[in-house]
Amino acid sequence: MSNLVQPFLPAYTPQQANSLQIKKSSYKNIKKFIKSLDKAKIVKTKERDQHETVILDIDFNDASIVDFTPYRLPKKETANGTSLGRGAKATTESDTTDSSIGQKLEKQQYYKLKDRLLPLFESADASSQSLFTAAEIKPIITAYIESENLVNPKNKRLITLNPTLANAVFDGSTPLDKEVLAKGSVPRDALTDRILQACTTHYAILRNGTPVSSSKPKSGAAPKIKVTLETRSGNKTVTKVSGVEAYFIPPQPLADELRKMCAGSSSVEQLHGSSPKAPVMEIMIQGPQKDAVLKALDKRGVRPAWVEFLDKTKGKKK
Repeated sequence: MSNLVQPFLPAYTPQQANSLQIKKSSYKNIKKFIKSLDKAKIVKTKERDQHETVILDIDFNDASIVDFTPYRLPKKETANGTSLGRGAKATTESDTTDSSIGQKLEKQQYYKLKDRLLPLFESADASSQSLFTAAEIKPIITAYIESENLVNPKNKRLITLNPTLANAVFDGSTPLDKEVLAKGSVPRDALTDRILQACTTHYAILRNGTPVSSSKPKSGAAPKIKVTLETRSGNKTVTKVSGVEAYFIPPQPLADELRKMCAGSSSVEQLHGSSPKAPVMEIMIQGPQKDAVLKALDKRGVRPAWVEFLDKTKGKKK
């Protein structure tokens, strides 16, 4: 079962997968399944040494066997094309039709200026629609500080506030803002961080060296791929994966690979609450498969920092 059946179970809906996956049925293991066939008089079995169940005979004329329609199994071949011998494990080589395998991903964050920040960016001819990276903002701020002679002569790490800088960055809405305004100066690094916080964030995920100019940044923070462990039916653990589309990963081939890697059933269906116009698909794999998921995502250029992991199987602390 583990070598020849489990890795090749089709990825259907969870309801369909239950009828194919022995581990998710009430039989729990193959021995109980075979004993049920014996009770139905489809096979004849015998216990040996209380640890082994031997099939002595099979009723091939039984309607359950005559009418059984097997699903197609892929050829069990290794990467070099040679067939697997007896007892060898089925290959876990991924489907070469999955274009996301081996891709190079880069995540870029941008900052859109609010109107009150525009006076600080006149040297860059910026507008409220301009997008900058953090690396581009720092030299522009430095140029403004130097042009206005705002560097503290006694401590070059401190920047003296002028009315334009104070009004653009520190609105007095927080205790830190009030403290900075009262002192009339701010550390250079704190000023840069405060300007970045005052901007509206955008992001772009670039694939295989795609030029930044050819991608349209989206508003907000870059999404993370969510990997969640949950308990179902009392004591059965499942692993859910969602949000892979933003990283150019097709859900179905990933689910197929995880099914083979984990020797268990998998399914793909629309994530509850996602938009029908831009649906987000959710992959579900049987068992706690965090490491297998991270390994599969790494092959597709996803860094661990881009993955959010949540374990819902742990009990609440009392």
